[in-house]
Amino acid sequence: MLDKSKPNPKARAWRLPRLGRSGVAAVEFAMVGFPFFLTLFFTFEISMDLFQQEALDAGLHLAVRQMQTGATQNTTNGATFISNYLCPNVTTVLSCNNLAISVKKLTLSSTLNMNGTDFYNFTTGTLPMTGGVLDLSNFASTSFCNIGPSQYLLVTAIYTSPSIIGNFLPAITTVSYGGSLVHPTMSQMGTVTENFLQQASSSTAASAC
Repeated sequence: MLDKSKPNPKARAWRLPRLGRSGVAAVEFAMVGFPFFLTLFFTFEISMDLFQQEALDAGLHLAVRQMQTGATQNTTNGATFISNYLCPNVTTVLSCNNLAISVKKLTLSSTLNMNGTDFYNFTTGTLPMTGGVLDLSNFASTSFCNIGPSQYLLVTAIYTSPSIIGNFLPAITTVSYGGSLVHPTMSQMGTVTENFLQQASSSTAASAC
């Protein structure tokens, strides 16, 4: 007859050890900690993206206004334009070294049946990508159209910044540029310059013109 008062050695061999409260907390933290912090950093990065987008839009609007009035008509390259007109409006939020700009002269046409070209024919709203890599070759300092009166212009600014969670979710928040992952922000604006008095300039028109 089996004595039930004595523990069964086989049952004791299969019994799992009980975790203390500290062990349970460690397991729970390991299960939910990574998703929690990933969500937290993702929320922070999206917030920063919206903040940078607003700053870039506002700064570009003020800089383009200088183009419209002829204040920048003797600016001959993108680097000078960024330094003198765009950067002062965004320097408290964005790093001027990570800004790139392209200014192109547009030729618009209109017909009675409204099938002509306008700014919407030239604005894509998409980043310039080549083979899955951010391509800023058309944003070189020389890709800057010298400003004249009554010209239609397409101005595009791109800001690249490091990504917080780019290594975890690279396909969502980042693109490849310069051999690393960056978080890009783009602002684009179409405008027409005023009929201002053109100043004499010894500079030649950029290729973008």
